[in-house]
Amino acid sequence: MIILICGAEGSGKSVLAKPFAELIGAVYVTKDTYANELKGYVDGLVAAGKTVVIDKRCSTNAAITYLNPNFIVWMDTVSVKTETPHQVDYHVSQWFDDTSKQLSEVITKFITRKK
Repeated sequence: MIILICGAEGSGKSVLAKPFAELIGAVYVTKDTYANELKGYVDGLVAAGKTVVIDKRCSTNAAITYLNPNFIVWMDTVSVKTETPHQVDYHVSQWFDDTSKQLSEVITKFITRKK
């Protein structure tokens, strides 16, 4: 399974994505993790039975479609807008101070959608 946490620079992607990946036992991937061919790297992890959480800007739907995620969290918390993802499973529209509360809501939505 591929989970994409996307949004503009400074929207809080890493604040949510890293602990989310740890919480569900997934591999956390950013452009810094594997800079060359992200899609091939992610597909290899999924083929090996791993769940992957991608922390990536993805300012266009083409970038999102290319990664082909199963679950999308859109971080829409800053005034710099990106293209609205074609599929949004969880939308964060305001900056948050309580990461654990946000994680709880994302996990609940993720588990509900996964069933």
